[in-house]
Amino acid sequence: MSRGSAMTCNRTTSVRLAVIFLVLVGLFLLRDSWLPQTDGYQSQTPNGKAERPKPAHPPSPVVPPTRPVEEGKDEQEEVHTTIPTAIPTSTPSTFYEECAKVPGADNVLVLLKTGATEVYQKLPTHFVTTFACVPHFMIFSDLEQTFANYPIHDAIADISPSFRENHDDFELYRKLQTYQQEGQDMSKLKGGNGWNLDKWKFLPMLHKAFESAGPEIEWFLMMEADTSVSWANLLQWLKHLDPKKPYYMGAQNVIGDTTFAHGGSGVVVSRKTADLMKEHRQSVGKQVYDEKWEELTAQSCCGDEIIARAFMEVDVPLSPAWPLIQGETVATLDWTENHWCTPSVTWHHVSPLEVDTMWQFQSSWVDAKGWKTPYLYRDVFEHFVSRHVSVNRTSWNNLSSDRKFVSASLASHEDEDYYQLKDYEQRAVESADACAEACLLKRDYECVQWMWTPGRCHLGKDIRFGKSDETQDEHWTAGWLQDRLVAFKEHFEGCKVKWHGAGA
Repeated sequence: MSRGSAMTCNRTTSVRLAVIFLVLVGLFLLRDSWLPQTDGYQSQTPNGKAERPKPAHPPSPVVPPTRPVEEGKDEQEEVHTTIPTAIPTSTPSTFYEECAKVPGADNVLVLLKTGATEVYQKLPTHFVTTFACVPHFMIFSDLEQTFANYPIHDAIADISPSFRENHDDFELYRKLQTYQQEGQDMSKLKGGNGWNLDKWKFLPMLHKAFESAGPEIEWFLMMEADTSVSWANLLQWLKHLDPKKPYYMGAQNVIGDTTFAHGGSGVVVSRKTADLMKEHRQSVGKQVYDEKWEELTAQSCCGDEIIARAFMEVDVPLSPAWPLIQGETVATLDWTENHWCTPSVTWHHVSPLEVDTMWQFQSSWVDAKGWKTPYLYRDVFEHFVSRHVSVNRTSWNNLSSDRKFVSASLASHEDEDYYQLKDYEQRAVESADACAEACLLKRDYECVQWMWTPGRCHLGKDIRFGKSDETQDEHWTAGWLQDRLVAFKEHFEGCKVKWHGAGA
């Protein structure tokens, strides 16, 4: 080969290498147009850094595992595979964007009754939960205050001076005025004469609310600072009812001849009822009307009983709304067929933590199910209780009380005669296992849970959660019969939603 031919060959090879190099560089620079997309594995954050992909339905921060982690299994894996399927969540939450605008929200006026000695302990939670979704609300107390930028109305202010200044029930009220003027901590007065003063708030706060309500208000909900409300379920319930009809609804209670709605559980009043009371008060004359009811209030124990009598005066009796309106807590409720397929609207005697926890549960539910599907007591049970009653618990009182077996050495005259008990009932006081066996030997409808402490065995026919007794002098071991608990749930599987209450 000649020298010229060799040089030509070398140049050709160099050009080819250069072309190949340029092609490779081009493919590298344009890789996003031909490489598979990586969205299934990572996403880009605003700062350009990749992060781990998030599951479509991450566990809610308030959702616990449904059962204890089994020994030898990975705990983190169990947490992710045992979230109750009835309570899925979605991210991000749209609940707070919609809750104040959902149909019916603008037609409800919520009245929260509290006391000056507890305002700063119980009210803040409601501002980030309940009131975050309620367009119209009023707060009533026994002292006029401003909480942040929100007015707190003095429900006592319109009571006649002869009572406010002289009656023993108003001793706390007079002290609160002094404490406020002196800038003292009013929570120091907690535990005083608050109950006697509280009954005077009910009727005046209703009058003020009825007179203040705009034309769009169709319903009034009265609640207390330790009441938890399901905004979603409340609105769905009220859709079944006509506000142009006279309704006064709540969890029924009786004092003497008066059947009334328990105030702390929640009271629902229609616009028609409000107008009837307002018109009657005006026709009689406000001063004459108020003086009459002040005298009656002074003689009564309870303000919620007084408003029932005032409604009866305009021919509006109580329409029972239990168990939608509920006076128990998740811990004390008896989980029976009366509740299982019924929507949960309120709870009472709940702590600020429980108000927030229940609100988070509601938010997760609505994000997953929407505003047209109510959650039922069974859903609350699966979310909050189910996993806790799947094992025996020590230092735990599950409120079993239908049968009480007590050893002869501990029995009082109120207890069953130990020597009249059956053999297995006598053995039940000797150990937790024997107590559990006594429950098992009873018929299904007679016993579903038990609790034992030395010398005592209590059996319960209804499912209850109960609470820890670690700080008590007496400690119990408690348990639930799993087969019977499962059978109970399966019996009501697929049941229809039960909207209790007038017209529902």
